[in-house]
Amino acid sequence: MISDFNWMKRMLSHNVRMPSAVIAGYGELLRQGLLAPEEQKKAILDICENIDYINELLCLVLEDGVQDGASEERVELTAQLERMRRYISEVTKRNAIQITLHTESPEMYISMPQPALMRVLYQLFENAVKYMDEGTTIAIQAYFVEEESILVVFKNDGRGIPAKEAKRTLEKGFRGGNSHGKAGCGSGLAEVKQIMERYGGSIDVASGVENGFSVFLRFRTYREERK
Repeated sequence: MISDFNWMKRMLSHNVRMPSAVIAGYGELLRQGLLAPEEQKKAILDICENIDYINELLCLVLEDGVQDGASEERVELTAQLERMRRYISEVTKRNAIQITLHTESPEMYISMPQPALMRVLYQLFENAVKYMDEGTTIAIQAYFVEEESILVVFKNDGRGIPAKEAKRTLEKGFRGGNSHGKAGCGSGLAEVKQIMERYGGSIDVASGVENGFSVFLRFRTYREERK
């Protein structure tokens, strides 16, 4: 019973903070009347989508676990990356953190449910922003590799961590030396690893002191896109 409660607590704390910040950010802009009519419509749609995402998380917690990857679900990766970039840009404006995105194709389909993809991206953004200084940059690139994979490189130019610690960030419970005073329990990237492997993908990382932190996500393309 205690372990179940702890799992639910970790699950919610690691996945609700960022969408909640997005909802609050758009809500404040709407409250102050700072958005034009067309921008208001888009903000409301984004708020609704993030609420749907949180509801998906609650359902996942109540169903006790990540769905298995036996069935394939087609998700357009480029649109999701751009949508997430837009969300997080609103959250990071006050820190002057820039987010750039370049994709090889306007349409890149992967085999992963949208809620699972959103969890992966939110975790990466939250992890990056937590350790980045004002005025730094997150650069995202996505391109096809081999015949059945899409590689997404998620790099920030923050302070980074020693190379020997980088690989251990994928271990559940590990927290690097730069995490002192930062909220968290060291399960963010470990959860990303679990999700990626569950849906036939993989994750790798690289870093160095004063050399930023890079995450390499390899997604399995949707079966109809495979050669």
